Amino acid sequence: MTFADLRSRLRTRLDEGDKGDRGWFVITRVHVAVAWLKGIAEYLADQAGSRAIQLSPRDYRRLGALIGSGSSDPGVQLRRHHLLVMERPLQLIQRVHSRYWDEGVVLTDLGRQLAETPDASEVLERALRGIKFAVEPWCPPARAAEYHDFAVPVFEATHQALEACEGRIDRDEFDFFLSRVRILEEVPWAIELIQAYRQLTGEEQNALHSEVRSRVSGEKVYQNWRDVGLHTFSLFSLGTSMLRRGHDLVLTHEWKGSVVATADGEESAPCVLRVPMIPEAEDLLAPPADPESNSGAAAESYVAKMLRADGWEVAFYTNRRGYGFDLWARRGNAAMVVEVKSSLGALGAVSLTATELEAASEYGDNYVLALVERIGTDEPELRLLQNPLSKVKAQEVQTVKYVIARAEWEAATD
Repeated sequence: MTFADLRSRLRTRLDEGDKGDRGWFVITRVHVAVAWLKGIAEYLADQAGSRAIQLSPRDYRRLGALIGSGSSDPGVQLRRHHLLVMERPLQLIQRVHSRYWDEGVVLTDLGRQLAETPDASEVLERALRGIKFAVEPWCPPARAAEYHDFAVPVFEATHQALEACEGRIDRDEFDFFLSRVRILEEVPWAIELIQAYRQLTGEEQNALHSEVRSRVSGEKVYQNWRDVGLHTFSLFSLGTSMLRRGHDLVLTHEWKGSVVATADGEESAPCVLRVPMIPEAEDLLAPPADPESNSGAAAESYVAKMLRADGWEVAFYTNRRGYGFDLWARRGNAAMVVEVKSSLGALGAVSLTATELEAASEYGDNYVLALVERIGTDEPELRLLQNPLSKVKAQEVQTVKYVIARAEWEAATD
């Protein structure tokens, strides 16, 4: 397909709409993260269970702390962005009254499952697969009316495009082609144009960029539209199937070979998961106990997601007392237990509890430390350290803790 043919076909699609940004507008302008979705769901479940809860200023302050809000009135930010995306399009909560937040909110079945599961990405994958744009209840009535000719399962459409396009699409390919798809049957149109776009010169690609940009009135409106695309990438990467890497959306099972452009135009090194050689372990070929647990750290979900992409079966042990590890993983006759240590930035010294130290000693080469840095960013880094006690020195540090006996707190609460 020539540049002229591609531009003509894109123009035809743009001319079918009443404005240049006519395409998927899935969520509010917020970077969606597993950690705060899980945290809010857990808070609502703890406070109200399956009942509705009217959120008070105190509730909003506590929820604001979960999302890292520095606002003096975090309720405004939560209602405009965080709670809104949990309602539409994820369908994790719903308002008691369809228009007003102050009459109360309630967790949906999926929301309660998110609160209870240690594997948040699996629940969110199901939520994502249900989203249809622009159809109620995933879109508000006004948007459904504005985009009345769109009725597309956006996650499925994106998955099909990724499978056909080497496991990745970038921001421009999503903006120009995929987000213009109105029904699932039009996905091959987007795939064909994405593949043709990749054959263009940089100058020709810039010309198409200018074509789209010229149809959006105002720089702020245009930039908002562009930002929504990246936030949609963040939304889709909540599940198990996809990852966001900067301005790219990548299939999880393709992540190891993915290369993305950095801010200075250079290409990043391909992702590599260096899984150590795990010995066969007959006593670990089945999970040591029921893997169900109630946790939610984003790092554990991320490590499990990466291991599954590498072919490992994974079960969660987060916050289960007496085990000394967060994950159990098996691939064929190889099995390991994994303790996850993470940081929002660079990871400094890591601490092992006595139970974790005992587990590391017991399982030896089948015990792995997963070290995750920058877990709150688009570029988390994961490294695996096998049999840490044989390779690094763990220094004993005495700590002080304060204990309140049951008799004391029981008497004080009577």
